[in-house]
Amino acid sequence: MEKEIYELLLAYLQEDISEGEMIRLQGWLAENERHRKLLDELRDKEVLQREIAKYASFDTSRRWTQLKEVMNKPSRKHRLSRGVWWRVAAVLVVAVVGGLLYWQIADSVRPGKEQVLVTQVGPGETQAILITGKGQQLLLQGLKDTCLNITENETLKINEDGSLKYSLSTFSQTPEWHTLQVPRGGEYKIVLDDGTEIWLNSASELKYPAHFVGNERRVYLKGEAYFQVLRNEMIPFIVETRDMDVKVLGTSFNVSAYEDEENSHTTLVEGRVEVDDKINGEKVTLTPGKQALLLGEEMIVREVNTKLYAMWRKDRFTFASEDMEGVIRKLSRWYNVDFFFSNSSMKQKRFTGSLPKYSDISQVLKMIGMTTDIKFQIKGNTIIIQ
Repeated sequence: MEKEIYELLLAYLQEDISEGEMIRLQGWLAENERHRKLLDELRDKEVLQREIAKYASFDTSRRWTQLKEVMNKPSRKHRLSRGVWWRVAAVLVVAVVGGLLYWQIADSVRPGKEQVLVTQVGPGETQAILITGKGQQLLLQGLKDTCLNITENETLKINEDGSLKYSLSTFSQTPEWHTLQVPRGGEYKIVLDDGTEIWLNSASELKYPAHFVGNERRVYLKGEAYFQVLRNEMIPFIVETRDMDVKVLGTSFNVSAYEDEENSHTTLVEGRVEVDDKINGEKVTLTPGKQALLLGEEMIVREVNTKLYAMWRKDRFTFASEDMEGVIRKLSRWYNVDFFFSNSSMKQKRFTGSLPKYSDISQVLKMIGMTTDIKFQIKGNTIIIQ
């Protein structure tokens, strides 16, 4: 195994690999099933994290030697134990000093390896429908740097980035409730009256007062949203969902409460929040890096990688050993397509990866297919998983 392959693997794990380097790495993966097996093992982040602690104190140069010896063993005469593979994988992880284990595959594929029927299904875009308290509906799509008159005295501003911004008005003492609906295949950012910024994900709905009055700032969420709440200790901010209330003073956090999901969760990035389980009456306080997961009738607090739950508002989808059914639900909402599993057992397959959010869906499916045994066939607005 040449030194170049070591470097390509490191660049791959760090998500800093060029298209040309990725093509060379793909060629190496195609040479031997054991190479593909190593990549599969590297995708199991939880196992590798345990191995990092175990092997980080060892001589890294010696581990590089072991990696070379293991990789060059003839495949017919040696069967590698899982323990050896974990050691090999741990060498790579330690070498990149905790680099993310999200893989990224370039758009090019080797001849004869095509697994996706190419079609043009573009990604989602900035779009939403604003419904005022009087029932007026405004389509917020393609609007930038403009103003919307919703009443004689009230004006809303659309920023240059297409987001909607409210401004405090002295005319309103009784708040009018507005609803912002983001359809499948959409996303939208809104800045509320108090300066709080909210990113709404696909198939989500936010109900909120046009102007905050009183001793609390309460909004209602269906779906998923990322919040950056402007701090005000005297007037707490409350996000209410079907199953939980999230109370904050000023912080950054993500709330996922889709009605078609079996669980909902709140993930804290910065600050401090209190989560109220409306089903069981239990309350928990989260610190940064913690998540309150409501699974059925049980509330679980766990430590998570917050990037997995916050990167969707930027330019990537990230997954860590997530079942394919969950992965597909996210892609379905964003691309506004339907998926069909030809075999229900495929739903339980695990996937770890980082996918570009604004690429055509055929490219995204191609990336999934390159490191799994899953195949996709696109027929119109339906994608068949085989």
